[in-house]
Amino acid sequence: TSRKVDPSAVLGCLKSHHLFSKAEVCVANKLPHLQSRTGVDTHQLQLFNAVITFLSPVTQFTPLKSYYKSHGCTLHVRSDLPHVFCSQRCLVMQVGAHSFSFLLSTRIHYNIFYCLYLMENSSVTLQTAEEETLASRCRQDLCWPEVKLTHEQQRILNHKIERGQIVKIMAFAGTGKTSTLVKYAEKFADLNFLYVTFNKAVAEKGKSTFPSNVTCKTFHSLAFGSVGKHYKEKGKLNFNKMSVFSISFLIQNREGQSLFIRAKTVSQTLENFFASSDKEICEEHTPIWFKNTHGERRFVTRLEKEINVQEAKEIWRNMKKLDGDAEKKYKMTCDGYLKLWQLSKPQLSGYDAIFVDEAQDCTPGE
Repeated sequence: TSRKVDPSAVLGCLKSHHLFSKAEVCVANKLPHLQSRTGVDTHQLQLFNAVITFLSPVTQFTPLKSYYKSHGCTLHVRSDLPHVFCSQRCLVMQVGAHSFSFLLSTRIHYNIFYCLYLMENSSVTLQTAEEETLASRCRQDLCWPEVKLTHEQQRILNHKIERGQIVKIMAFAGTGKTSTLVKYAEKFADLNFLYVTFNKAVAEKGKSTFPSNVTCKTFHSLAFGSVGKHYKEKGKLNFNKMSVFSISFLIQNREGQSLFIRAKTVSQTLENFFASSDKEICEEHTPIWFKNTHGERRFVTRLEKEINVQEAKEIWRNMKKLDGDAEKKYKMTCDGYLKLWQLSKPQLSGYDAIFVDEAQDCTPGE
């Protein structure tokens, strides 16, 4: 906690919590040696830990944390919480929490794991002269603010990517994957990078975050520049997915499935094909089951699969046509021109390496 904070004032604020009295009794009975110390900070911290221990849902930690914040004291995840959780675990063992009429949540096991994780990956600052020189080359308005990197992030920066290599960065959300890529691009300023993401907003933000040697694009923007723009010029581009309703007007009425139900299965067949790495539509892209007009699940028969493939192929063949569709009933979709771009096996020349954001969500077609 900050030295500017009055421990007595914070302790007084903490007394408004409904579990404070129980925490105070625990500390007084089980940790009497804390009472004899001249400093109030240790006693205050143990009371804080005791209250945290008694909390059932994790969400109750937020209002408790706000007590500290209202007095100008901020809990820092990397510096304060590990000590809080460690002392909290010690408090649980010393107090003998099972003597109270409450159940300890399994979150305690997670807290221990998370605490050890933070301590094991304690922050380190880049100190090498080479990195300081490279960082100074970056424009001030484009460089990522100076951050402390964990040893895991440092290992990534110490690896220079080679041609043909694939490097996977596996980490939880919010752990600094993007900031690591920014620092990597800053360190290797002589290389040209392509940062590819799914979301347009993320790509736009990347343009103001990454240094000038990084080009930020979405998958669809890359495909649009090569394929999609031609369909837009011809007025044959549909920026939305082809609806089931519109497909129902493009297929024939047959025995068996109703027209609308079959339009659904044809739509799913096309979507599965677009997401695959296959060159042609086949039965593997058809759905396994469907819901009939009564809401009952039914398996798609072999004959129905053949019909779905036939009709999906016909729609895809007409979608690809730039000319010859005067009524423009078969418009190209975004996933459609992305598929055409993938089938063209594009060569992304001019880049030394490609950063793929959220690569685990990529389909085989991407």
